[in-house]
Amino acid sequence: MTSTNNKHGSRLIKNTVHTLFNTFFMLILTWAVSIWVARQLGPSNYGIFTLVLWFSGTVSWLIGMGLMHALTKFIAEYHGKSSIDNICPIVVFTLKIEIGITVVTTALLLFFRTAIADYFFSPNESIYFFIAFLGLLPGVVTAIFSATIEGIQKFEYFTYANLIISPFSLAAKVFVLWIGYGIEGLLIVMLVFSFINTGFYFFVLRKEGICARGGWKRRVDKQLRSRIGKYNTSVLAIILCDKIVWDKSENFFLGRFCTAAEIGFYNLGFNLAHRFMSVLPATFWRVLFPAMSSYFGSGDRVKMKRLFYVTTRYLAFLSFPMGVCAIILAYQIIHYLYGHNFIGAQRPLQLILASCIISSLGKPGSAILYGYEKQAFIYKYGSVLAIVNIVLDIFLIRSHGELGAAIAYSITTVLGTIGGLIYTCSVMKLNYPFVSLFKILFSTIIMGVVMELIILQNAAIPGFLLAIVAGIVVYFICSLVLGTFEQEDYVLLESVKNVLPGNSKKIMDIIINFISQFKNTTRSFYTFLS
Repeated sequence: MTSTNNKHGSRLIKNTVHTLFNTFFMLILTWAVSIWVARQLGPSNYGIFTLVLWFSGTVSWLIGMGLMHALTKFIAEYHGKSSIDNICPIVVFTLKIEIGITVVTTALLLFFRTAIADYFFSPNESIYFFIAFLGLLPGVVTAIFSATIEGIQKFEYFTYANLIISPFSLAAKVFVLWIGYGIEGLLIVMLVFSFINTGFYFFVLRKEGICARGGWKRRVDKQLRSRIGKYNTSVLAIILCDKIVWDKSENFFLGRFCTAAEIGFYNLGFNLAHRFMSVLPATFWRVLFPAMSSYFGSGDRVKMKRLFYVTTRYLAFLSFPMGVCAIILAYQIIHYLYGHNFIGAQRPLQLILASCIISSLGKPGSAILYGYEKQAFIYKYGSVLAIVNIVLDIFLIRSHGELGAAIAYSITTVLGTIGGLIYTCSVMKLNYPFVSLFKILFSTIIMGVVMELIILQNAAIPGFLLAIVAGIVVYFICSLVLGTFEQEDYVLLESVKNVLPGNSKKIMDIIINFISQFKNTTRSFYTFLS
């Protein structure tokens, strides 16, 4: 039993390390390209481009009908039970449904593409929607394959994809903009690489034996189909609410009531905030969801509770300082990276960052509710929040544009996070790490004061860089002094060190030794004073 637990813990840590690497690797690449894209397109064309992507992405989510969540959940569950023979039939079952729906939906959207373009902009933009709609089918198939890989918890394959495919994709985007093909060129590149991604993930599943030829003939039994259908019904309702509350539904009203530049400001602020703040929560969620489903399959509630406590602490430890840092430096980030033409995105960025600091803490609880099939609360509460969000959008966007959109989003998501955490902790009998969060919050406030004082003295690039360095140092020292680090953190760092390659283990040893020595010195000092 101990050997099995250690093996599962090692896989969880390995998956987290791979996912963090993937996330930060892609964050750096995509952020660099996004700056180039924004500067080349300008606020108006950037607004058009982001709205086209938002609309096609929303359609893709609706086509998925929650089956991607169901796929990951049940594959992880059967993988946790070592019932491998049931995995391929689930994949085939999902593919048949999704491909049929996607083909019909794509045909309808292509037929009405001019009317859709005219609703938001003018018929001239219909070509952009045409190209985006062609990418729905490969995008949905890739999502199914990716959800399967997440279910079997082999996250290293995402690392390979990011290292092999993503650099070529991003380079192609830079190239088409450089030669002057604009939005149309960007969308064509995305279409081509969506097919490439589909082929890569299919190869991965063949290699893992999931898509073996014999497996395609087996069918999902009636009991499992019934469970998938029941689970998916509740998840579908959740996804509809999530698309309204969490995923820039404000674009629907911005596209109708506001200019393309205002759409660009809101989307730039939203995208920047989520690059800063949603990377780690999304990373943890991708690892936690299949892990929680696996614990559900094995009936291990003790590990589930401990994992919730630990991940909440780590999310707060990283999200709080990152969010406050970005709020303080919002003007400099936009001005120096994207250009002063985009400075209208500053206030939306700051508002969304503030809400993301709070909403980032909701991911562990969300993973538990999904993994333990208690997601009914999410769509019931989410439906109320969706109505609140729409009402706020109608009243605020028409008169306040992108700023009103940011206010509506922030209010709704904060309400969603707080309500969700109260419910999850109550129903699942979870201990919330309030003491750790207060220590982290205090360290963050001290860091923010120091950074703000530096920016007030020098708002140019030297002050910008100095504020970042000083903020990191002050936050880390405050965390050490306040005893934010606990014994389990050293155990985790040792486990992370074991999965790191080569000389990077030596760097981790230095970090562990420094933290240990500082903590021992601080403890001795307090003992002397007492």
